[in-house]
Amino acid sequence: MTGSPPLPADLSRLRVIATYLQLELERVHRRIAEAEQREREAIRQATARPLPPPAWTMQMNVSADPRPVAVHHGQCTVGKPRIRPITRRAAVEALTAGAEACVLCRPDRELQID
Repeated sequence: MTGSPPLPADLSRLRVIATYLQLELERVHRRIAEAEQREREAIRQATARPLPPPAWTMQMNVSADPRPVAVHHGQCTVGKPRIRPITRRAAVEALTAGAEACVLCRPDRELQID
């Protein structure tokens, strides 16, 4: 081929070059596989629907004894990061047991708890 560097004529050096090129080609194939994996992951994340927020959350006390402090609507941001999702029934039970209703989102109104 014209333009390519000349190759040696002896077999041992040709085998060394072949081995080197084979190792480099394997490295390129690994990089291609990694790039394809990243691309698949990016597509998966772009097409994945986010989970809906929970309907109700419970704000927990920050002390060593994590007790329920307040009940919130699932989209309320008050009390984060000390909140955890709960069911409607658990929200009603917590409010009737003395946990406070959030003064901003007022879950007690929707749950009809006085």
